[in-house]
Order: sequence, then structure tokens, then C-alpha cells
Amino acid sequence: MTRRRLSRAILGAGLVTLMTLSMGGTAVAQDSVDDLQRQIEQAERNQAEIDREIGDLGGEQSELKDRQGDLDASLEGLDADIAAKIRELNGLQDQLPGAQQALSSAEGRVSAATAEVQSLNERVRQAESSRSEILAEIAASEQELDTAATEIGQIANQAYKQGGVSSDLAFILGLSDSSLPDAMGMANQALRIQNSRISSVSQSKSTDVNAEVRLAAVEDEIRDLRAQAEEALEREEQARNQAAEAKRELDEMVTSTSRLTDELKAERPRIQAQIDANRAEQDQVNEQIAERQRALTAESSKTSELQDRHREAVAEAERKRRAAEEAARKAREAAAQADRAAARRAQEASEQANREADAAEERASKAQEAASTSSGWGLQWPLNTYITSGFGWRPTPSGTFDYGGAGGYVHTGMDFGGGCGLPIRAAADGEVWNADWAVWTSGNRVVLSHGVVNGRALATKYHHMTRSIVSPGQDVQRGQVIGYTGTTGNSTGCHLHFETILDGRAVNPAGLL
Repeated sequence: MTRRRLSRAILGAGLVTLMTLSMGGTAVAQDSVDDLQRQIEQAERNQAEIDREIGDLGGEQSELKDRQGDLDASLEGLDADIAAKIRELNGLQDQLPGAQQALSSAEGRVSAATAEVQSLNERVRQAESSRSEILAEIAASEQELDTAATEIGQIANQAYKQGGVSSDLAFILGLSDSSLPDAMGMANQALRIQNSRISSVSQSKSTDVNAEVRLAAVEDEIRDLRAQAEEALEREEQARNQAAEAKRELDEMVTSTSRLTDELKAERPRIQAQIDANRAEQDQVNEQIAERQRALTAESSKTSELQDRHREAVAEAERKRRAAEEAARKAREAAAQADRAAARRAQEASEQANREADAAEERASKAQEAASTSSGWGLQWPLNTYITSGFGWRPTPSGTFDYGGAGGYVHTGMDFGGGCGLPIRAAADGEVWNADWAVWTSGNRVVLSHGVVNGRALATKYHHMTRSIVSPGQDVQRGQVIGYTGTTGNSTGCHLHFETILDGRAVNPAGLL
């Protein structure tokens, strides 16, 4: 019995040692799970950061739209094939940051999915290990129950047999035959052992029931974790496919960008020739306008000189009128002493002088009204829409191809968007100088002269009309419809290109509207 107890003590110590080792292994595995969880959380933070950056890209769309308007304005002097290449290149360059972000985002999802799969696999492994431990625990408990049941049966039978304690009982209890006189005391001890074993068996049965409940829970957990692992594997595969697709699209963009850049570099001489030709043609048009404006200014100066002379004549007439009044006054004084005929002649002379003075004043007033000008320029918007490209120098955006080789271009007017067929209105009263298609890049155009305003000759130009409804020499009123928006000439879409010309030079319309 002492040997059996010793062996049980050794077994118990071994179980304690095994449980300790198992708990230590579980702690190590838990550290691994925690590390994987941290990786997942970091990947999720990276994903959130990437999503925020992608949101910022969405916020930049308005800026890209403005750049697109400026790009369209810069392409109006180029052939369609060159313009198409430049537009495609700029579009790819605008998309590159988004494609790079998409790739980073996809790679982040792959990292997160991989970490999730690893974590779930580790949890499955731990659950299966727990299941094995529970099964071993149940098997050991069942074996212990069987042994206890056998011992209890033997002790009970031998302890209460008629005739006292047999040698079998002594053998079971580990006693020698010389100890048999204490048989009755041993029988009582056997009864105590029986009761203890019965209590142990009851406790083992309770432990078995608890182990079976735990086993069922572990089995459910394993099934659930395996299902999650399969789903995570699918997500990982999907993420890898998305990353591969994002990489392929980015590589295609980079390849296309390089190809278009090389093609445009080869086309640069032809592009420059077109830009120079277009600039020369526009300069010639503006010089024609300037020549007419110089004549208009000279005529205005001549008119002004005549008005000055007229004012002097009016002043002289006023002096004569006053002299006549004075003569009439004196005549009236003399009338008292003169006869009626003399008084009548004096009165007639006075009335004639008054009539001449009144006529002179009326002519002076009309001349003054005709010569007066507004303190402002008096121009209204030709279209009540929105501006797609303003006036002035447009530098080539950083990282894009400088197709003209000058670092940018000068936009000589202001572009109004909104579509085709919109009514274009005269910015101010004026005379139609041109209503034609004389310049191939401008398409259907109208040029209005507004005369001399604030001492300077002012004209406005309207390009790319679908059609005009005015004729050269026609007078138009401010706000009168003169044509409709279109995309004639070298145009990139329906819009109005509006210019203001002061003394033959294009100036910013924003300062005059």
C-alpha cells in the first residue's frame, strides 16, 4: 500500500509538473497571439491612415479641375493628335498619386489579412491542444474510476466476509500474515478506505462531467475558429489579388507615362512651331485692332479739339448776349426819351441776341453730354456661368511634361464654361468690327469696339462661337445677345474665350468687368 501511495504521489507530482509545463507553453503561445494582435492593430492603423490620405486626394479634385481648365486653354493652338497625347499624359500624371496610394492600401490589407490568418491558426492550434489535454484528462479520470471501483469491491467483500480477514485482504492492504491478529482493526481501516474511495469516485465523476462540458465548448470553438480562418484566407487571397491588380495598373501607368513623354519630346519642334504660328496670328489680329483703335483715338482727339473750339464759341456768344442785354437795358433807358421806332428796333436786336445765345448754350450742352464718359469701364460678364481658366501666365505644373519648352504659357483671355448653345451678350455698347472665322484657332468670333473709354480705346473679343447673330458695322447695346457658345476652331470643348483689348494690347478682363 505504501508503494501504491508512493506511486500515486509520484503520479500526482508528475501531473502538477505537466500542468505547469502546459501552462508555461500556453503563456508562450499567448505571447505569440498578443504579438499577432498588435500586428493586426498596426495594420488597421496603417489602413486608416491610407484611407485618410485617399480622402485628401478626393479633396484635391477641385484643384485638378482648375488645372484641367488651364490645360485645355493651353492646347487650343495645337493639332488634335498632339493635344490628345498631352491630355492623356497629364491625366496619367494626375492619377499616379492615387494609384500609388491604392497600391499601398492594398498591400496594407494584405498585411492585415496575413496577420489575421496567422492569429486564427495559432488560436486553432491552442484550441486543439486544449482538446487533447481534456481528452487525456478524461481518459485518466476514467481509468482512475475503474481502478477505484475494483479496489472498493475487493475491500468490501473481504472486510465483511464471514470468518474474518483473509490473506487476500492482507495482500490488498499490503500486510504480512503475522499481522492477521489485527484483522478486525484492519477491517475497520478497510471500511474507512472504502468510504474515502467512494468520495474520490464521486469527485472524479463530477470532474469528468465538467471536462466533458469543457470539451464540447472547445469543439465548438475549434469549429468556429476554423470557419473564421477559412474566411480570413479568402480575404487574404482577395487582398493579394487586389494588390497584384493595383501593381499592374500602376506599372501600366508608369510605362504609358514614359512612352508619351518620349513621343512628345520627339514632337517638340512641331509643337513649338505651332505655338509660334498661333502666337504670330493672334499678334497680327491684335495689331489690326490696335491700328483701328489708334485711328479711333485720333478721331476722338480731333472731336475733343472741336469741342474745345465749340466751347470757346459758346463763351463768345455768351459775352455777346450779355452785351446785348446791356445794350437793351440802355436802349430801354433811352426809350423814354426816344421815339417808339427806335425803342422797337432796340428791342428786336435784344431778342435776336437772346435767341442766338440760347441756341449756342443748347449746342454746348449736347456736345458736353456726348463727350462725357463713365468713371468705370462699364463691362458686364458676357456669360453668367463660371470661369474655367483665367488670364495670365500659367507655369507648367511640377512633375508634368513641359511640351512648349518655355516653362508655361500666357493665357490672353478668360475662359467661361457651361456648355454649348448658351447666349453670349455684349459686354458694353459698341460697334461690331468683326463677325467671321478669319483666324482658324479662334473659330467663329466677334470683335466689338467700345470706343474711347477713360481716355483709352477699348475692344472685346469673343471666340469659339457656334454662330454669331451680328454683322460688321452693326451697333449693339450692353447685354444684347451677339452669338452662342460653341467649340469651333481649335477648341477643347464648349466654352467662351473672352478677351479685352486696351490700345491694341490684351489685358486682364477681371480688372474691367
